[in-house]
Amino acid sequence: MHSSSLQKYRVLEAPKEIESSRKVACHPMPYPYAVFFCHYDDDSSETRVCKVSIGENTKDRVDAAAACHMDSASAALLSLTNKQGKSPMCHFFSAGDLIWVQ
Repeated sequence: MHSSSLQKYRVLEAPKEIESSRKVACHPMPYPYAVFFCHYDDDSSETRVCKVSIGENTKDRVDAAAACHMDSASAALLSLTNKQGKSPMCHFFSAGDLIWVQ
């Protein structure tokens, strides 16, 4: 498992939505060999995937993937926000995470 240090960054451009009807996200698990926890979303209205340019300035920009959950009332999102169900909840994918879109 790869651990990343926290770093300050800012969004450098408006996010660009990646149109898709089906998505699979996979997150590495802490095993001595490659094991991933994967989950899917085939309802494009519930989760949107965006490409976002982030960095401290334009010289160190990185294109990152972000997921925006349009229905944040889901119990799975309770630990990520204290305003559950009030507005969309977005998060970036960490190093080692994978996402496939169709």
